[in-house]
Amino acid sequence: MNFSRPSFDEYYMAGARWASTRADCTRSQVGALLVSRNHNVTPGYNGLRAGVPGCATARNCPRGQMSAEECPRNSDFANCPAKHAEENAMDRARPEDLPGATIYVTREPCPACWTDIRSSGIARVVWQEGSEVKEVIL
Repeated sequence: MNFSRPSFDEYYMAGARWASTRADCTRSQVGALLVSRNHNVTPGYNGLRAGVPGCATARNCPRGQMSAEECPRNSDFANCPAKHAEENAMDRARPEDLPGATIYVTREPCPACWTDIRSSGIARVVWQEGSEVKEVIL
């Protein structure tokens, strides 16, 4: 029998992709999975705050009304009313789970999320670009 088991990075990246299925954004569905000590797992996804009608359901987002050219991918996202996946995952985690943790994200974090990640004490960021997995050790 030929049995293949995924690495932890593959396993947790699949979890970030799973979390992205809850995203309520018309432009991009992003998921994050915060993993602390290989057992405490906290998911996050992008979308408006709880109780606020979402981008997809209420067309509540100015970015969602713009073309890709008007809204470049590497912008600072200042006109995005949603909480980002990384922010949601960090907000849901226990404070003691942040230092030394790894966060898996379905795409590279934006500049504001990089700042939040660095200040939280998270030690490693892993994301996927196409078929390539990237990582940054902080």
